[in-house]
Amino acid sequence: MSKVNKQNKKYNIAAVLPCRINSTRLLAKPLQYVGKFTILELLIKQLKKSSLINEIVLAISESIGRELFVEVAKKNNIKFVFGDEIDVLGRLITGAHYVNADILFRVTAENPFIFWEGIDSLIKNHLKGNFDLSFYGQLPLGSSYELVNVDCLELAHKLGKKKHRSEYSTMYFYENPKIFSINRMEPKKSLHRSELRLTVDTPQDLWVARLIDEGIGKNGKPMPLEKIINFLDSNKKIIEINSNVKLKYKKYVK
Repeated sequence: MSKVNKQNKKYNIAAVLPCRINSTRLLAKPLQYVGKFTILELLIKQLKKSSLINEIVLAISESIGRELFVEVAKKNNIKFVFGDEIDVLGRLITGAHYVNADILFRVTAENPFIFWEGIDSLIKNHLKGNFDLSFYGQLPLGSSYELVNVDCLELAHKLGKKKHRSEYSTMYFYENPKIFSINRMEPKKSLHRSELRLTVDTPQDLWVARLIDEGIGKNGKPMPLEKIINFLDSNKKIIEINSNVKLKYKKYVK
């Protein structure tokens, strides 16, 4: 894939996925199976649909089980780095530096159904507007993602506190909108379904993901987000399975 060219400068864009085994609500979330593939493998398939993402890197925690993620990286012919388990932001930056990325595509590794169709549009909009951070609003939880300039991530790591270097690694941006230029794009209205949970953080979430795959999955092939939403609307009892799961953190931008 070629690098994105803007005003005679080529931008290297890397999707860096933070991976670890440990989790308080569901162990080894990215390695849980949804159909014949792990969540991480499904995510990688969707990222490879983008024509503007140049690299995919696994930023693996230096903890027990890291070799399982190395196997996934080798199987899918993507790069990987190791880093501190707690300093997730530092791990993301390490992954970006490893492939000399200018812009980092950030998404958590336990999301099996992202809005992959919108990735390239967000990238183009991010570059055109010269933003520091871009994301889609109103999407189901777990289907959105962020584009962040690597030099801004480095600044956030330097100026932020321990909480800003955690798994909520872009929190510093939303707390400091006067420092950073934040771009919120809106998808079409049929995708404005922020009340839906498509992330996998609990056993209930995993059950929902598996039911979606059983209902409309096609051997791991990326599915349009609107098709998933329509399936859930036609099977409202599936929505109820994880509708009462509480968020572990405050949503800084809705």
